[in-house]
Amino acid sequence: MNVIESTLFYESWLADQTDLQNRRLDVKHARMASNPFPFLRGTFYRWLQRWRKECDYLHSRHEDVLLAVGDLHIENFGIWRDSRSRLVWGINDFDEACQVPFTLDLVRLATSIILAAEAVEIEVPRNQVSHLLLAGYQDGLEAAGAPILLEAEERRELLAFVSFATKPPPSYWAERFNDDDNPEIAAKELPRGLEDAFRPAFPRGSTPVYRRQRKPTGLGSLGRRRFMAALKRGDADYIAREAKALVPSALSWLEMRPAAISLAGTLLQRIVRSPDPCLQVHDRWLIRQAAPEALKIELPASREESHLIFAAPLLNAMGFETANVHLGSRSPKELETALEGLRRQVGEDWLVTASARMEKATRKDHQAWLKYWRRHSKKSGSR
Repeated sequence: MNVIESTLFYESWLADQTDLQNRRLDVKHARMASNPFPFLRGTFYRWLQRWRKECDYLHSRHEDVLLAVGDLHIENFGIWRDSRSRLVWGINDFDEACQVPFTLDLVRLATSIILAAEAVEIEVPRNQVSHLLLAGYQDGLEAAGAPILLEAEERRELLAFVSFATKPPPSYWAERFNDDDNPEIAAKELPRGLEDAFRPAFPRGSTPVYRRQRKPTGLGSLGRRRFMAALKRGDADYIAREAKALVPSALSWLEMRPAAISLAGTLLQRIVRSPDPCLQVHDRWLIRQAAPEALKIELPASREESHLIFAAPLLNAMGFETANVHLGSRSPKELETALEGLRRQVGEDWLVTASARMEKATRKDHQAWLKYWRRHSKKSGSR
């Protein structure tokens, strides 16, 4: 099965799980064609297929299987305020949570860093990326997991990374309330049960404004329905929640198993960190807070600011946070033993080798997709 067949097959399966917006899928397809990095972000289903072939020596290690992020990449991190108002940094997207070897998360993260660096014209040596991720991962295991608090003394160096991503409240809310991108709708237009899922976030008796999100951020889940509920409580100050439709991981599609519910809620309960109190799973919806200090951090447009993302402290923290997730399923000793087994049986450079294999496979698939998309878009434009 090539990447075109995989995509058509997967999206047909996905349409059976949830209502899809075909126009948003067209946007996703175009972005996938633009560069190998967004292609990686949008094709976790294809990654799983490639992983089993290119890294079969890692996939076949059944003793390493745990509940993992799955679709882990460099833009899968963000910030939030915990229940004690502390600013926390970490992974904030778990749409593809699934049972896979812990190595898949690390290999996918390393591969994404290499491709993302290329996209912003920054050179980052693969061995350096692997070393920093594994050093951070080892630090996380030795600490038995811990939240990454940005205002703590040992993490203050990460604050510079966050500062460029945050926006002043007026600008942030102006984008969220753009009527062309997020038109206002009546409560009765919400999917069944979603109004009840939104309600606990707002004061009793209040009436939030509901919006349909036509141009949401993100890429892997682009095409699924999204909605917002917001209530103004002061000048440029709102209580707001966003809802995204959840579906089972692409692993269910690949293994042709009866579709189950998403494992995102289970993973969120297990992670060793200070949780985002507003990030919750309700039935088949993921509810998250919308606020200037609760956001996913993407690659900046400025090349100078992009350098912050590929600095040693941040890559180390990514490895540490990945350990926080995996420690929800395994003890530090079990994971340390697994790592040592990898070094002995596969080699010290196992992450360098595996990420190189997956990068090559991703580039090959991207080129095939680009050719297909150009032909398809040309035919569509001629009609």
